[in-house]
Amino acid sequence: MIKNFEQMEQLALSQPKQTVALAAADSEEALLAVEYARKKGLVDVHLVGNKENIQLLCQKNGMALSDYRLTDVADPAAAAAAAVALVREGEAQLLMKGLVETSDFLKAVLDREKGLRGPDRLCALVAIECASVNKLLILGDVGTNIAPDVKVKASILESSFTVARAMGIKNPKAAVLCANEHVKDSMPCTLEATELAGMSREGKISGIVEGPVSMDIAVNEHAALVKKYQGLIQGDADILLVPDLEAGNILIKGLMYLSSDIRVAGVGMGAKVPLIQTSRGDDHDTKYYSIVLSSLVSQYLQTK
Repeated sequence: MIKNFEQMEQLALSQPKQTVALAAADSEEALLAVEYARKKGLVDVHLVGNKENIQLLCQKNGMALSDYRLTDVADPAAAAAAAVALVREGEAQLLMKGLVETSDFLKAVLDREKGLRGPDRLCALVAIECASVNKLLILGDVGTNIAPDVKVKASILESSFTVARAMGIKNPKAAVLCANEHVKDSMPCTLEATELAGMSREGKISGIVEGPVSMDIAVNEHAALVKKYQGLIQGDADILLVPDLEAGNILIKGLMYLSSDIRVAGVGMGAKVPLIQTSRGDDHDTKYYSIVLSSLVSQYLQTK
């Protein structure tokens, strides 16, 4: 089991190289991210976007356009569709969002005839490296599903288990987070958590799920001991499932901006291939390790 991002990087580099299709590649931030990943030997890259703009950005940043394959598509939405087509045709194993609106990007992904719809619900997952926990944690959903019901949460859990196994966690444990570990009719989250845990015990979800679980019990063995929690998770959760988008967004941004020992990497799951949708506000480290994580998941899916 990998315990930090450097180990995650080495694992990804030890496996067959993946190709990224970068949609609307005339984005300086996205180009710099894929250039770094390409130089590391992690990925090959197929750029799809406005050729003139891409050339100018490459010249500005000392990049050689000859190191890339390029498909010239001026319109961002059309570029997203063209990048999706490359994945469908087997020319790329990863899809990355560049200078295109998220709605247009996802419209291309979810197109019923030409898109990359998968069996699971789209969700945004994050791998977290934290000095106080000697392992990587997976958090979701932090960016896609506003108020997921039990069915959607079960799908998010399945995607989380896939990411965990790609990271070398053979028997991942998922904590369905709530404000406390007690079931209360006045707290619908706890009722859904109980249902999800029951689905796991019945084999309807492909991993260990405990809930409701408070955050301290999920990640701190001492808290589980003091609170006399009897579940299978004793401060050793691998996956943290939040109740809704607001909770996930607040938690991940709070960790990122209020702590100095946190590093994160994101991957979009639920499509036929992993999606790389880094935010404009993400730093270079986050962008690069998001490509690393997505590549690792793609490599894992290729073996299934």
